[in-house]
Amino acid sequence: MSFGKLWAAYRENQAHTHPEHANGDLRGRTYAIPFAQVWAAVVELASGGLRGWTTVFADEDLGILRAESQTPVSRIVDDVEIRLSLDENALTRVDMSSVSRVGRADLGKNARRIRKFFRGLDKRIGARPGKILDPTMPLIRTSLLLLGLMGACSPADEVPPRVDMEDGDSLAPSRNFQARSYERHIVFLTSQGDSTLLVPWSFTARTIPDGVDREVRGWLARSDTWDPFLSDRWEGQPNAAPWRLLPHGPVRLVVGFGDALETIIFQEGARSLEVNLGELLVEWSGQRAQTYRVQRGTIILSDQTVDGHLLDMTRAWATDDAPPGDWGILLSGDSLQVVMEDQAPEPGPEGGAFSIWARVEFLDRQWQRVRLAWSEVVAFEPARRDVPMSWEIQSPDGDLTGSLTTMAPFLEVVEGDGPMLPVNALFQVAGTLTLAGRDFPVQGFIRHLQR
Repeated sequence: MSFGKLWAAYRENQAHTHPEHANGDLRGRTYAIPFAQVWAAVVELASGGLRGWTTVFADEDLGILRAESQTPVSRIVDDVEIRLSLDENALTRVDMSSVSRVGRADLGKNARRIRKFFRGLDKRIGARPGKILDPTMPLIRTSLLLLGLMGACSPADEVPPRVDMEDGDSLAPSRNFQARSYERHIVFLTSQGDSTLLVPWSFTARTIPDGVDREVRGWLARSDTWDPFLSDRWEGQPNAAPWRLLPHGPVRLVVGFGDALETIIFQEGARSLEVNLGELLVEWSGQRAQTYRVQRGTIILSDQTVDGHLLDMTRAWATDDAPPGDWGILLSGDSLQVVMEDQAPEPGPEGGAFSIWARVEFLDRQWQRVRLAWSEVVAFEPARRDVPMSWEIQSPDGDLTGSLTTMAPFLEVVEGDGPMLPVNALFQVAGTLTLAGRDFPVQGFIRHLQR
């Protein structure tokens, strides 16, 4: 122990972390790991995971946990506070304080408690080298490291928070405010004879200096007809986790073990619709920390229960960055489930550069830089733009090919400037995919945006 640390041990009865603390052991943690995953581990450690610890207060919305820690021999009780937040890069920041209730000098006990806690936390959340970031690192280096890290993360590490909360508990805006946008899309899809039943839900949130702009939308497509049954937008108070889904208006949410979303309920007058998320079939993650989960699901519509498949997709980006591109899901019963997202959106019919993930009879496949070239377009006069109606699919190695045709489009103009206006399009599609020489008839959904 250095002289400075030794002197502090004999004159201090408390210890606190700070990103720029002179003692490297007391700089806290900045994790490239989702907030909810870190919070769950903190609660487990403070509620019996560490010997002598007892949680006395925990509020995930505020990101604060307070605990008592009792020494094993002298049975002296000290006070601990752990604080979780998101930093300006949307990374999970953890700080901690440990304060002795008695005595004028702790002989380094509180600092040792902090070191022990973070060792346990690192282990519990599987924080490998590279997932713990240096809080003193310049922003540009942090961003570059994070981008590289996202490409290397396993899907399990990138599961985003799945917690519901009310807007009541709020936090003041950060001094280092950076606007971010979050999306979560849940799409139910099933075939009923010759027709397809499709229910897309879209939850979006955008942080603003004094709150969070939120929107929830819902559509129902059946018999080639679209019903946009819900569009609700509101401004909520600022909070530590703006990505979380919130019940609002006619929308209610049901969560289960581990705060996992289980059910979305829409009830407005005599109209009701319920979407239930079921068994997880496969999960993937993208290079920008997107997550895609394909699950079994059911909907209850007019007292009729219908089984099908479901995509639960999340993504986030800094509002100043280029927004992510088109995405979709394709199904061929239990034999094939496909998720696709445009990683390099292009404004015209060239088809972008899609990443495609597939579960082919229980085996995972993935292709990069796949083209979904527009093979047929129609003029959408309200926006003065052409929109695609059919696509040709081609992977660079030729192992994946196919064609898709729109069975029912939903097109709407988005507010904008200039002679050509933005377009939001939802397509119910059908076609054929060919994988390694084998044909799969598919039905699915594509979300298309022209900005």
